[in-house]
Amino acid sequence: MNEQVKIKLLKVDGSEHDLWTLAGKKLWDSLADSGMDIGGSCGGNGLCGKCKLRVEGDTNPVSDKEREYLLPEEIRKGFRLACYCNVQAPLKVYFDYTRTEYAAGDTTLWQDWDPGPALIEVKQFFIPGMDKENPVSLHRRLKMSLPQYELDLSMENLAFLSRLDRSGRPSLELRALVYPGKRVRYIGPKSCQAYGIALDIGTSTIYAALLDLQKKQTSAVISSSNLQKTYGADILARLSYALDKPEGMQTLQRVMINSINGCLEELCLQVGTAVEDIYAFCVAGNPVMLHFFLGLNPAGFAAAPYVGLFNDQLQCSARSLGLRAAQEAECYILPQIGGFVGADTVAALLSIPMDQNNTYLLVDVGTNSEIVLKHQEEMWAASAAAGPAFEGGGITCGMRAGEGAIDRIFLGPGGKMEYNVLGNDLPRGLCGSAIIDLLACLLENAMIDKHGIIRHQESGPLSIDSTPHGDLIVLLEENQTAHGLKIVVKQEDIRQVQLAKAAIRSAIDTLISEAKISYEDIDCIYLAGSFGNYINPLSALRIGLLPPVPVSAVNSIGNAAGLGVMQVLLSWSSWERAGLVAQKVRHVEIAKKDEFQNLFLKQIDFPSKEEFSSFSGLL
Repeated sequence: MNEQVKIKLLKVDGSEHDLWTLAGKKLWDSLADSGMDIGGSCGGNGLCGKCKLRVEGDTNPVSDKEREYLLPEEIRKGFRLACYCNVQAPLKVYFDYTRTEYAAGDTTLWQDWDPGPALIEVKQFFIPGMDKENPVSLHRRLKMSLPQYELDLSMENLAFLSRLDRSGRPSLELRALVYPGKRVRYIGPKSCQAYGIALDIGTSTIYAALLDLQKKQTSAVISSSNLQKTYGADILARLSYALDKPEGMQTLQRVMINSINGCLEELCLQVGTAVEDIYAFCVAGNPVMLHFFLGLNPAGFAAAPYVGLFNDQLQCSARSLGLRAAQEAECYILPQIGGFVGADTVAALLSIPMDQNNTYLLVDVGTNSEIVLKHQEEMWAASAAAGPAFEGGGITCGMRAGEGAIDRIFLGPGGKMEYNVLGNDLPRGLCGSAIIDLLACLLENAMIDKHGIIRHQESGPLSIDSTPHGDLIVLLEENQTAHGLKIVVKQEDIRQVQLAKAAIRSAIDTLISEAKISYEDIDCIYLAGSFGNYINPLSALRIGLLPPVPVSAVNSIGNAAGLGVMQVLLSWSSWERAGLVAQKVRHVEIAKKDEFQNLFLKQIDFPSKEEFSSFSGLL
């Protein structure tokens, strides 16, 4: 079981709240997972020295490299760089919240963001008590107190209110939940809890955030496996299962809903509330996942032209889908762009400031990766079926980020290969970010060539075992791992990563060609998604996953889709903007482009050391 460690965050005003993280995780990653802008420009990769925080508690020693960025007096006072500091035991972290974008317990998602009216508003009002001389029914008094709203109350809700409306009470203070269209779907006492769920359904991972609708703040977040992976690691495998098995569609929907309900129960347990206090869901995901979520036939995605049953915004009853929530709870489904580019991409675009006038790429790396290119006033989007390699799937010693996963690999003094492992345990395997780091290091040490072929050397940072089934690069020996097995990389593992990165990179290059621009025109690349947040930009550039741009132009923005969905749940204007964004983005079916196959084959190779060294501004 993963060992959880508490981080107590202290604001400058003396208030505090808690976060939980995995032992062994970097402090930068732990805070970034909660949506916090820690500061700096290198995405937590130890290159800028800007993420200084005062820390109290047991951590790893200050390294020589970290000392280059800290004054001796700062070190004496307990200051650390969040990107060099590993969480090993409970910590106190003194945090400057003026930079916070999102944190459980904070009052808003963005300090300078005015959300305006919420998607679901909580309105406080009074109704007069029963006048024995001139009696008026409870329902009529409610309508008279809310003259501009439409009452859409269940009989159970009305019966509950009748028990509060005791004879002789002069007035009653209540709170109404106002849904779009000024519909009042629930009325309860002043003390009633009202929460909403922001949901980002990924092929591999389900992200959920519990938001307090009255305080407009985030109370808890959770990220959990999408248990559908049992029926297929990628979208195509699940489509096949849904369409070929007699009960395939129903099974996949039930498994997904059960996964989400498990998240809801855990979130409510964290804050001490009940699932019946959840009154709204705002949902994003790729198109196939949304069809599974709604129980709709996804057959349209099994063959060209890859069109589902809906693209626009939808709303429906949460209970009708099997979600554990209040009877009145509604689901608000964000719009999709086209093909396999879905509502999660729309949500991610919402999290990027609207005044962006530069040319940028938004790249969400995952099993099904989405890419958006914005240039001047136009936007193009495409999807790439990268498969599970970047998430540890299909890799001999690959695993998801959890206890025992190596998440960072880098070249230390003298070219020695060093690594960071999550949890207070020996390593068990490699997660996706480490796989990218490892290949970048192997390329730098010429242990693999530009074609990905393993090359024997007389001396090198790692040994190579020759077996009847091919060569193995040995990262760790049996006595260095938790399970007593070697952690290795096979030739086929490298090939799987090459295919995944070629799928993403060829999609990027297709959009650049579509916009008739060059690499030099790109001002910024946003790496989105929970996985994208952990990628070392320099490693991604080294293996050719990203086009040649200065490393300073690559920014990790974390779970942008999750932030966008939270934004929509708290803002009616963001819900409206989502519809406009989806209409503005032009979907590009890259497989239909004449040059795509050639681009894909070209991008299977890695950049050579000479090619990489020639990239301006990277080193």
